[in-house]
Amino acid sequence: MILLKKVIIKATFNSQMKLKTLFTIQSILLVTHLMIAQNLPVQKTFDKPVLMHYMPWFETPEFNQQWGSHWTMNNQNPNIIVDNNSGKRQIASHFYPLIGPYSSIDPDVIEYHLLLMKYSGVDGVLIDWYGVQGSNGDINSLLTNSNALIDKTSEIGLDFAIILEDRFSRSIADVQQNIKYMSDYYFSENNYFRDVTSNKPFLGIFGPITFEQESDWNAIMPFASEDLKFLTLWKESGDVGNQASGEYAWIFNEDDKNNYANSLEEFYRDEAPQLDTFMGVAYPGFKDFYEEGNNGSGFFTIQHNGVSTLNETLQLVNKYKANIDLLQLATWNDFGEGTMFEPTFEFGFSFLTSLQEYLGVNFGLEELEQIHRLYTLRNKYALDPSTNQELDKVLDSFLTLNPIQAKSIMDVLEGVVLTLDDYNKFDLKLYPNPFQNQLEIHLNNHQETKASISIFNLNGVRIKKELIPLRNNILVVRGLEMLASGIYIIHLNIDGVVHNIKAIKQ
Repeated sequence: MILLKKVIIKATFNSQMKLKTLFTIQSILLVTHLMIAQNLPVQKTFDKPVLMHYMPWFETPEFNQQWGSHWTMNNQNPNIIVDNNSGKRQIASHFYPLIGPYSSIDPDVIEYHLLLMKYSGVDGVLIDWYGVQGSNGDINSLLTNSNALIDKTSEIGLDFAIILEDRFSRSIADVQQNIKYMSDYYFSENNYFRDVTSNKPFLGIFGPITFEQESDWNAIMPFASEDLKFLTLWKESGDVGNQASGEYAWIFNEDDKNNYANSLEEFYRDEAPQLDTFMGVAYPGFKDFYEEGNNGSGFFTIQHNGVSTLNETLQLVNKYKANIDLLQLATWNDFGEGTMFEPTFEFGFSFLTSLQEYLGVNFGLEELEQIHRLYTLRNKYALDPSTNQELDKVLDSFLTLNPIQAKSIMDVLEGVVLTLDDYNKFDLKLYPNPFQNQLEIHLNNHQETKASISIFNLNGVRIKKELIPLRNNILVVRGLEMLASGIYIIHLNIDGVVHNIKAIKQ
């Protein structure tokens, strides 16, 4: 863990969000050692590393006292609700995140993003990273946000690496210090992504843009303290010279030719085999908001056409797989350019389910929807520490690749009754659920009799057993105040017919 705990504790949120954050940190600290020990990797048939390009630059008043420029650009106001039914806000994007505009430091958002990636077959995150020294005014918040994400990657079971931005570096000294920071704080992490063959730390650069001479990089790279697997943008390795280990493809199109696919194919076929290391790319489309947001003239457009463009770029990777060493997905959440894999109102989870199918992952839409459900419950019960402890168990279930158990815990939290004897169609309902001192079990059209009730904890230990009369189709179980908070199995036997029902004690 790097900086997340210190950063969040020191941050000046409003009083309500301070409480939410402290509860979240408490829950994380209680189970972090278990999470790391129990974490299991998602199996897939695709046999090359898959890395997701991630933007850590979003801000909201809840966490940052303002709407950040990546939600507003120069003329959008997220305080304006544009759809009362859905609650959509005015944001600087043609597309709208399924969870609405968010802060990159929100721990619930980070958990949601990384779990979705994990269950989609992603191996790690490539963070668009601006460093610790530079001319951009948001450099400190970008570092804080990046480190918050990094702190969570190990727990979720994902690697991370850096795509360095040198565009705001004022001098070689800035880049040297940025590289040194990586060496001091990142490369030693067990889940920093390293080249499979050489074990060198992976580092990409978006460009380079500012420093385009080999002599510059000869002066910069010794600050890494070890040899790196250093990749530039395609056709830019000459700017780095012998320090470059290869290149990676990116999103490009000429609108008058609509040649994005041809550009990729030509590079995969002709240029990639000449490189020591080459990282391919897949993306769902490109439709920026810069002109509409009064933030420049914009670039080009690659229509999404549902999932067609994504599948087209994935199939090109498949066709030239022998020339590609690893795959970058671009991007998770660049909403300003419309390249997001993240679920949206417009596309739902379709980009991720297409990815699951392509990578040969055994999970699908249902698991992704349950991860979204966890995020929703985290927000609903943000100020309830006991419920968040149950949600930590949901996270534990996801990390151990047991989404069925995760769903069951959330079913109980939301009062959904589950019976294990599907052949028996009695209509059972629990009131209240969660319960405190007593619990009512309602049945339809059943004769008055006595029912045997046993209550077990999740370790299988029986806590309570008694015979209870059934009157007016209701069983009333009293004396439950002695139970500790948590999930219990109610074992109900009525005239030899058995029901097992999950319930939660507040």
